[in-house]
Amino acid sequence: MINKIKTGAGIVLSALLLTNTLSSCESRLEEKPYNFYGEDYYSSTHRMNMGLRGVYEVFSELNTYGQYWMVYDTDTDIAHVNGANLGHVARDLGHYNAYANHPWLEQSWGAYYSGINRANLLLENAHKVKVEADAKDTVLYHNYIAETKAMRALAYFDLVRLFGDIPLKTEHSEATSNFKLPRTNAEEIYDFIIDELNEAIPNLFNYDEYPGGFVGRMSKTAAQAMLARVYLFKAGYKLTVDGKMERPANYKEYYQKVVEMADAVINSGKHELNPSYEQIFRNMCELKFEPKENMFEIQFFNPVGANRHVSNQGTYNGPSIHQNSQYGRANSFIKTLGTFAAIFEKDDLRKEVAIADWQINKDDQVKKINAKKSFQWAPGKWRRNWQTAEIKDMNNTDVNVVVMRYADVLLMKAEALNEVNDGPTAEAIKLVNQVRHRAFGKEIDGTMKRDLKVGDFDHDSFLNEIINERARELCFEGGRRMDLVRWNKLGEKLQETKEELAKLISEGHLEKFNYMAGDNFVAGKHELYPIPNYEIRETGAGWKQNNGYTE
Repeated sequence: MINKIKTGAGIVLSALLLTNTLSSCESRLEEKPYNFYGEDYYSSTHRMNMGLRGVYEVFSELNTYGQYWMVYDTDTDIAHVNGANLGHVARDLGHYNAYANHPWLEQSWGAYYSGINRANLLLENAHKVKVEADAKDTVLYHNYIAETKAMRALAYFDLVRLFGDIPLKTEHSEATSNFKLPRTNAEEIYDFIIDELNEAIPNLFNYDEYPGGFVGRMSKTAAQAMLARVYLFKAGYKLTVDGKMERPANYKEYYQKVVEMADAVINSGKHELNPSYEQIFRNMCELKFEPKENMFEIQFFNPVGANRHVSNQGTYNGPSIHQNSQYGRANSFIKTLGTFAAIFEKDDLRKEVAIADWQINKDDQVKKINAKKSFQWAPGKWRRNWQTAEIKDMNNTDVNVVVMRYADVLLMKAEALNEVNDGPTAEAIKLVNQVRHRAFGKEIDGTMKRDLKVGDFDHDSFLNEIINERARELCFEGGRRMDLVRWNKLGEKLQETKEELAKLISEGHLEKFNYMAGDNFVAGKHELYPIPNYEIRETGAGWKQNNGYTE
């Protein structure tokens, strides 16, 4: 079992938890229990490390990766929030009925900027740390700075994908600070993120070099993979404040950077595909971290299951399980679709892992859900009945959220090679085949009759294959909706899914089902969420709201 980064009350007291503002634009300051600027606090790299844990802590909350991000990844062509009624916090977000005073958006915004503020405070005061003369302490010191920058970059990366243009703040907040900052253009935010990660990577440890053993934090190769993903989004389409979907004219340069960063990870020799797709997620449910494939996971732990530092993995986004079952309840609020199940080829082992066409009743019996109700099928990667830890809460678990897998690195490079070369290369095909081999129970580096071949594709058809393969391989892992945005295909995929579902209903293969995303999505609006009203109000109404939303 992994030695998790425990961010509970006993540790976060010294973890910059009570530092300054909850948002870049918020003038409500929290009291500091003691002088964070004093020499006593910055007396050693050990205390610096505890401050760093305070940055990580922000990502292990329900209002970021523990729950909300699951909903930010719906509704798409592969997942939807259960139920058609609006006026519910999760359904309104999932069904494209978001509004500028939505509490989840306000809470996520505040949480991310709290993490950024903690990182800013730590970086500004890092020079006060008394570094021991030995080389080990010096290396630790520089690694902690690098980790802080990498996690600040991740916070900005999440914010810019959720909200577009956002304020860029690199100094911690004081009561006298200027909170009426302008929104910075998304392209400049991406440039900042790229610079942060490039500065961090040289000083980060590889996961097998971490002193005292690896505890699931940002490693060198995880940061390189993250930078590859950032370049992928930098190259992609983005919605401007004026409602236009645009991508940089030099987008191919960023795809070339994706190739370079992916190569750095691949050539490191630190990572490989787990031979068993199912085992990846069983490991997660059993609280085992195996970093060769799962390169970076957000850590969760609460000793009593309370609503701090816990996730809803396997409950909110798992198969439905009755509360009286021995496994504990799973309310299964996020569902998948039979139309998604249909894109898996015959004998693809991932389908049975990823899609639960069943539920468990109070007597622990597995009951199939009829295909006519396939909109009630659920994600199956994280399941209560796979979890081995104590059931501490009906909703909350200690199951981590995976942010980066090695399979993603292979698929990112394949996609980038297709863009750089205006069509797939033999290497791009080989990378996708590697991922597919495991899916069909074959040797990962071998061959099989159903291998993809270069001559079968041009640029567009191979991109479509990548779009489908990313869905099959990475479904429900938090990236589908934003991938569709960067491809400028979110509206197109929602419409295709709506038409497929309508056809199944008309032919009697599916019961009536309100696919709200297909009805509510508005292109040029819903690729982003609205800026929280509170932020616009507190900055003197100087910000223009994202296109299509009203304050």
